[in-house]
Amino acid sequence: MITLLLITASFWMVIYLLGQDFNDLLPLLASNGGMVHIPAEDLHARGHAFALRSWRVFAITLGVGALAASLFAWCTAKLILSSAHRLANTANRISAQALHERLAPENNIAELEPVARAFNHMLDRLEDSFTRLSGVSSDIAHDLRTPIHRLLMVAQVTLDRPRSADEYRAVIESAVPTYERMGRMIENILFLARAESQQSAVHATFIPLEQRLGAIAAFFELLAQERGLELALQVDQSAHVWADDTLLTRATGNLLTNAIRHARPGSTVVLSGSVASNGGCHISVSNEGEPIALKHQARIFERAYRVESPSNEQAPGVGLGLAIVKSTMELHGGLVYLRSAPGHPTVFTLWFPPPPPRAPEAGPSRGRISR
Repeated sequence: MITLLLITASFWMVIYLLGQDFNDLLPLLASNGGMVHIPAEDLHARGHAFALRSWRVFAITLGVGALAASLFAWCTAKLILSSAHRLANTANRISAQALHERLAPENNIAELEPVARAFNHMLDRLEDSFTRLSGVSSDIAHDLRTPIHRLLMVAQVTLDRPRSADEYRAVIESAVPTYERMGRMIENILFLARAESQQSAVHATFIPLEQRLGAIAAFFELLAQERGLELALQVDQSAHVWADDTLLTRATGNLLTNAIRHARPGSTVVLSGSVASNGGCHISVSNEGEPIALKHQARIFERAYRVESPSNEQAPGVGLGLAIVKSTMELHGGLVYLRSAPGHPTVFTLWFPPPPPRAPEAGPSRGRISR
């Protein structure tokens, strides 16, 4: 742009000089009836003077233009560097204790505004993840501290005086459920960590839906009867789902555990499965109980998020079950969604996408069911 301006200015000055020379000839033309004879020496002198003036004007114009261009480039570079320095200073102030710091896009040049806004969006995501991670770490530490403190107290009381072998055996047996619960918690945490880092492999096959959901329902039937509930199964016959057998069993089991825990006594928990026309599969778990408020529905799949209710006080969990369900569906490329409203059953639905083209058929699955 600067180069074009310099060239234009130079041409304008040359044309201006030609115009001046023509104006000098106008009196002679007027006095001689439009005809004038200019001696060769005078013509040569005029041409030489015109060339000198043209080069002088061109040099001055070029020099002034170069100086102006250099000054403009220096100011632009200084402005860009000052904006970059402000961005760097703000970025240097950001730490785990100051994640609230943000860049000010309006204080930067237009070219750096998209960079500042993208950086702020990244900081928003990092702050949200860091806040949730800190909360999860605190909740997990609290959940682990309580059983460990209980086990320590039991051990100290047991070792306070000599006891018989039967008494020692009873103490160890009473601690086994606590150890199992802690082991499941640690296993769930590791699963979520692997799932988020894409380290969990999904070994998907065609699974007979009726057989798999039937086995899961049979496993949870005794637990439902202990709570005074009825467990119903509604599955399309000859339907198959393309999924990892272990992960599907785990996700469905987590939903059933929550449904049984929060269902109203004497009601029915329904486990259903159906296949869509495109080959995708829906697996739903519904129960009749207290509806989940909208403010909780938006966060219920987060780690360590628990909804306070009387059923939770009787059998508290660690808030990882639904987070595992969500991670499982993300590994499959599917979805999990919730529908809950007053006067209607609460329904959790898993959607498994259709199988890829030419997916190999698999025989009946006989995977072990575990909660």
